[in-house]
Amino acid sequence: MVATVNIVGAGIFGLSLAVELKKNGYNVTVFDKNNYAEDEYRNFEVQAASVDQNKIFRASYGKKLHYQRLAMEARDRWEKLGNGLFVASGMLRVQPTEDLGSLEQETIANMTRDGLREMLFVKGHADDEARAKQQGWFEKILKFSIPGEQQNKEFGAVLDTTAGFTKCSAACYYYYCLAKDLGVQFVFGVDAGNFDSLIKEETENGGSAVVGLRTKNGSEHRADTTVIAAGSFSTQLLPELAYHLESSAGSVARFEIDPQDVFLWDKYSPEKFPVITWKRRARDGAGKDVGSVYVFPRTEEGIVKIGYRGVKYTHFQPAPANSTFSQDNQWSIPASPEIKPPQVALDAIQEFVSIFLPELKDVPFYSTKFCWYTDSLDNEFVVDHVPQYANNSCFVCTGGSGHAAKFLPVLGEHAVDIFVHGENAKTPLRPFWRWRTDVERKNGLEEGPSGPRNLAK
Repeated sequence: MVATVNIVGAGIFGLSLAVELKKNGYNVTVFDKNNYAEDEYRNFEVQAASVDQNKIFRASYGKKLHYQRLAMEARDRWEKLGNGLFVASGMLRVQPTEDLGSLEQETIANMTRDGLREMLFVKGHADDEARAKQQGWFEKILKFSIPGEQQNKEFGAVLDTTAGFTKCSAACYYYYCLAKDLGVQFVFGVDAGNFDSLIKEETENGGSAVVGLRTKNGSEHRADTTVIAAGSFSTQLLPELAYHLESSAGSVARFEIDPQDVFLWDKYSPEKFPVITWKRRARDGAGKDVGSVYVFPRTEEGIVKIGYRGVKYTHFQPAPANSTFSQDNQWSIPASPEIKPPQVALDAIQEFVSIFLPELKDVPFYSTKFCWYTDSLDNEFVVDHVPQYANNSCFVCTGGSGHAAKFLPVLGEHAVDIFVHGENAKTPLRPFWRWRTDVERKNGLEEGPSGPRNLAK
C-alpha cells in the first residue's frame, strides 16, 4: 500500500519536499490558503516569503561550510534547470569600512578551501582586478566613497561571481507545475486549502499520532504523515514548534524605473549591475552581523528591490493555551499586511540609496512592505519528525531564517532522506536540521515581547 503524505504550505520547503516525495513513490497532497494556481505566485502582497520577485543566491556563509556546499550543489542544479530562473549577476559584498570584515575573511578562506577562490575578486587586489578584466567582470567591481571621510576613502568590497539571484516566484510556479505533472495533488483556497487543525488519535501505548488534517471548510484529509511547511505561520499550525521558531520581518522597499529612462534602465540591468549587499556596521560583540542592506538589479518590469535586515522586527501577540513555549504568555506571529516598515528602517534604506543608487535618492518609493521570515534558534532549518507524535506521523520542514529560497532545487532531496531514514539519513545536513530542545534560544529569539524589535509595543 502506497504511503500518503499531506503537506501544509506550497512555498519553497513544501514544493521541494513534495516533488522529491513523489519521486520516491509517495502519494502527496499539498494544501495552501493562497490560490497559486490562479495568481502563479505573483501576488506580491501575499504574506509568504516564497512569493517574491527575486531572492539572493549566495554561497558566502563564513564558517558555515555545510551551507556553502549546499549552495554550490543548488547552483549546479539551477544551471541545469535553465529557464532563466537563476541569474548569475554576481554579488558585490561591500564592507563597513575600507577593510574586509571578519565574516568576509572567513568566507574567502572557506571558498579557497573548496577551490572557489578564482570566482572571487577583491577590490584593490591587483591580481584579482586583472583577472576580472580578462573575464569581463571588472565593470561590476563598483567603487563607493565612504561618506564623511576627508581622505576620500572607499569601502572595501568583494565581487563574488558564484552569486546572483533567483526569480523566486517564477521558480515556485515552475516547481508547482513540475509537481503537478508528477502527480502531486494541490488543494488551494481560503476554505478548501486553509489548514484548521491536526486530526489526532491515541495509540495503543497511550501516546498520540497524527492521522491527517482538517481544513477550514470542515473537510478531513487522512494521511500517514502530515508535514508542516508553512513558513512564518508554522508555529500557529503546530504550537510544538514555538520554542524552535519565531516569526520576524525584514523591511522591503521598491523603486520603479521607467523603460524610457534609457540611462537608468541600462545602468541597473542584471548585465551591468550586481546584487549589492552592505554591512552598515561591523559584527557586534556577540559576533552577529547587524545593519545589512541589499539591492537587486532591476526586474524585467523595472522594479528595483531593496531590503533592510539590520533589524528583523517581531510582532508579539497573546499565545494560545496549547503553545508549548511562550514569553510572558506571548509569541511573535506575522502582522497584518497593513502594517508597514517604520521610519527608522526606511531611513536606513534611504541612507543606502544615497550612497549606492544616487540617481534614486530623491525618488519616492514605489511600494514598501514587510517580508515575514521564520527565524530559528541559530539560522539552521528545522527538518525532522516531531518527537511528540508516534509513528513518524508528523514532520516539519521549515525555519528558513531568510536564506532558504536558493536551495529550492536540492532542499527536498536532503529533507526526504531525513523523512525516510531519520537518524540513519546520509545527508550531512542531518545534525544541523534536527529537532533540538537542548539548544539555547539565541539569534534574537531570547528577547521576547519586551525587546526593541517588537512592532506591537
